[in-house]
Amino acid sequence: MSFNVDEKQQAIRDRVKEFAQKETVKVAAELDRRPEQFPKEYYKKLAEAGFVGWAIPKEYGGGGHTNLEYITLIEELAYWDAPSSLLTAVPQLAVWPIVHFATEEQKKKYLPMMVTGEKIPAFALTEREAGSDAANQKTVAIINGDQFVINGEKIYIMHGDVADYSVLFCRIGEADEGRPKVSAIICETGPGWQGFTLKHKMGMRAATTGRIEIKNYRCPVKNQLGEIGKGFRYAMATLDGARIGVAAQGLGIAQRALDESVKHAKTRIAFGAPLAKLQAIQWMVADMSTRLEAARALTYRAAQLQDKGEKFSMEASQAKLFSTETSNFCVDRAMQIHGGSGYIGEFGPIEKLYRDQRVTEIYEGTSEVQRLVIANNLLR
Repeated sequence: MSFNVDEKQQAIRDRVKEFAQKETVKVAAELDRRPEQFPKEYYKKLAEAGFVGWAIPKEYGGGGHTNLEYITLIEELAYWDAPSSLLTAVPQLAVWPIVHFATEEQKKKYLPMMVTGEKIPAFALTEREAGSDAANQKTVAIINGDQFVINGEKIYIMHGDVADYSVLFCRIGEADEGRPKVSAIICETGPGWQGFTLKHKMGMRAATTGRIEIKNYRCPVKNQLGEIGKGFRYAMATLDGARIGVAAQGLGIAQRALDESVKHAKTRIAFGAPLAKLQAIQWMVADMSTRLEAARALTYRAAQLQDKGEKFSMEASQAKLFSTETSNFCVDRAMQIHGGSGYIGEFGPIEKLYRDQRVTEIYEGTSEVQRLVIANNLLR
């Protein structure tokens, strides 16, 4: 059982369970096995349930929930179906810079239509040579009168293939003293902006990933987000919070792997007794449970620091690193415990959990990047 550090968490878990049993369970396998295609109808149901705008301030139509309440939502959705948690998390990631750095006019325009699911947003940061090295942006916006003219390419952008608008990170104008003025612009999809779906993803297939070609795309200069030259800071602040969300995904996946393993060990008969009687299986389950609870403590601590307005960058990286590597350990042990029935997706969720989990150690900064962040905080 997942423990709670706040009395509101159990109500969130119950709410997600009710939704998942009604809506998620019946479509998760189908969405995973069909060719990559954004599930607009299901996304709309997530929005109608209040999940897409869960942490958005109430004055813009959102739920106004705390960060701890948000990661509880993500953890529970990931338990039932990891891509569902990603469908919910991506719009929160995309508009986080709008919530914190946009003008009031921009907030009123873009946040309400995200909350309702009417429009799909994306966070357009990554390029072929600017992944973890996010400052190395090649996409450039040139000011031409009252418009930006933008050229470049973005890749590995969650929902970038279907987004109606994106928070784009790019250079504005020429380099300043050899350093690019990385800035942010809110871009509505239109002429010169084209998204493509990336095919054959290993996991998280229902939440599509895109490549964006930007050729002489124009948008108003008033769509600039915040100040010129502060885009990198905005992006890093956004990713700090997003890393706690990815840690929560790891918790949900790991908890499902543990629960399925316990159930299988109690019912699968081998050598005349349940697998649960074998010490090798007992030790696997014990290690899974212990690592999971340690990961949960780290993740909740990071979220609580964020809610208090305290520094949490290192703690977010610690939570993401340990939680996602714990989920890797748990799905691997679950596969071993289940054997053939785990390897074949027809017989249960382990095969899908195994595929969905892997990207959590990559996006929002790889495990290696998290170790750099942690070390830099300790050694500077």
